[in-house]
Amino acid sequence: MKKAISVFLFLLLFLTGFLPFTPCLAQTGGAVLFLSPSVGDYNIGSSFTVTVAVNSGGGAGINAAEGLIKYDNSYLTVSKVSNAGSIFSLWTSNDGKGPGYSNTGGKITFGGGSPVAYKASNGTIFTITFSTKKIGATEVKFSSGIVLAADGKGTNIFSGFGNAKFNIIEAEKTEEKPKPKPKLKEEDTAPKGLLPPLPDISSETHLEKDIWYQSNNPEFSWKILADLTGVSFLITDISDSDPGPESDGIIENVLFDEDVADGEQYFHIKYKNKSGWGQIAHRKFLVDATPPKDFEIAYDSNGDPTNPAAKLCFKTEDKASGLDYYKISIDDIGERVDTIEIDKGYYQLRPLAPGRHKVQVIAYDKAGNAASSSIGFIVEPLKSPIITSIPKVINKKEELIIRGTSFYPQVTIKIYISKEEDDLIEASVKTDDEGNWSYFHKDELEKGMYEVWAKLIDDRGAQSLDSTKYLLSVVSLSIIDRFGLWIIIILLIIIALLVSYIMYQRKEFNEEKTRIMRETAEVKTKLSKIFAALREELEELVQMADKKPGFSEAERKVKEKLEESLDISEEFISKEVTDVEKEIKLPKKKEK
Repeated sequence: MKKAISVFLFLLLFLTGFLPFTPCLAQTGGAVLFLSPSVGDYNIGSSFTVTVAVNSGGGAGINAAEGLIKYDNSYLTVSKVSNAGSIFSLWTSNDGKGPGYSNTGGKITFGGGSPVAYKASNGTIFTITFSTKKIGATEVKFSSGIVLAADGKGTNIFSGFGNAKFNIIEAEKTEEKPKPKPKLKEEDTAPKGLLPPLPDISSETHLEKDIWYQSNNPEFSWKILADLTGVSFLITDISDSDPGPESDGIIENVLFDEDVADGEQYFHIKYKNKSGWGQIAHRKFLVDATPPKDFEIAYDSNGDPTNPAAKLCFKTEDKASGLDYYKISIDDIGERVDTIEIDKGYYQLRPLAPGRHKVQVIAYDKAGNAASSSIGFIVEPLKSPIITSIPKVINKKEELIIRGTSFYPQVTIKIYISKEEDDLIEASVKTDDEGNWSYFHKDELEKGMYEVWAKLIDDRGAQSLDSTKYLLSVVSLSIIDRFGLWIIIILLIIIALLVSYIMYQRKEFNEEKTRIMRETAEVKTKLSKIFAALREELEELVQMADKKPGFSEAERKVKEKLEESLDISEEFISKEVTDVEKEIKLPKKKEK
């Protein structure tokens, strides 16, 4: 710990009014930090307790101290530190929980204080429980220390250390003698009353006693009763151990910072009241902080590089909790596999597509620890099929026929017809004994452009790469193909209607011509009669005018002129009537 922590603790106590300011009292001597006992012989594999204490040196007393203690972790290991019965009630070390230790570094740190001054010569700061590991002599000694006087100024009155030296010896291989009973304290000889109940233990780190957990820093909690005078606890791998007669303080939980060994462990705890120690509660917990043993994967394709379902050979073990399951991921797609499936020493892959693949195997033990290994490999493809016949253009009503060949008899050919990525038609056929195949697509295809290709799969699940892709154009039917019969029927109806209309018009026209012809003939006859009558009338008029029979020369000339005029008029009118007859294309009737 740094000196600043102690100064902070001193200032905190002073500013909150807990330190009395007594400038008139003089400090008569220096304070000493020491270990008790300072010497001792202990058997290999045994445990013993050392008290870290302080001699205040008299005077105004002390109210804070801190220090660093070192030990050789090849000889000793700390199994527990306890601040039960300490002269300090406030702690700056170990996040305010009390003294802390590290068996890895072989050190113990402490820093604490009290609002009440301590003035005696043997004040317990905390206790250390050591376990012996190796035969030989070893030291436990202070590396640094500070002791602050309760003089209102935080004066450092530290004057020295009292270190310890212990001999670890081999246990005598004689008949085991009964251990001497510990000397009873005065309170132990008092009349016994009602002993405290059996503690009820709970744990946030190890909720269930029969489930394995990764955490090797267990935490346990229990309830504190009003009449308790002490609590003693311990962790061992023995189910019925006794945590001992020394109290670890009146606390209601403990977190073991030092790593607990893997395996089945037991937490032991008992309560003490004025009548003595109660029964011991034993709480089993399972620890496995070690992952399964490292392993490697071997790829076994049985000598066939196209084998799609090779074997992965691997094996591992877990000494503490045992293997629980494997997670096997093939190309980042994982599945859980029971260990019983790997008992034969390999895992059978499902058929894989040609190409490069990566497999990762993760082995999990029952505590959730994991060990993993991975391997990459290549599955070679079979030879691709060949499309030998496919049309470039078909209409929607035509049947699509695709023919091809391959290097393999009696295998499956997968045919793919794709218009868009999400519009894929898939079909399959078998090759014959010579590797040839044909596919007939009877369903109607929509108009558009298609890609057509094929792939080969054998009975093992081995695949080829895709064949060459071909473009297929599907077009709509022509109008004649789609509506030919209806068009013919409609045209026949139109022709029939037109013929009927023409015949009707022809009939009307002929009737009209006949009527005109008849009227023209009548006009012609009437004109002849009219002109003949005019000539007779002319002769009568001329004779009446002369009153004489016969014609004179002058009358004759007049008559001739008039007849000539009538002839011209008759000829002109007859010509016009003839022209009318020609226009209506009617043959002239022969005069009778």
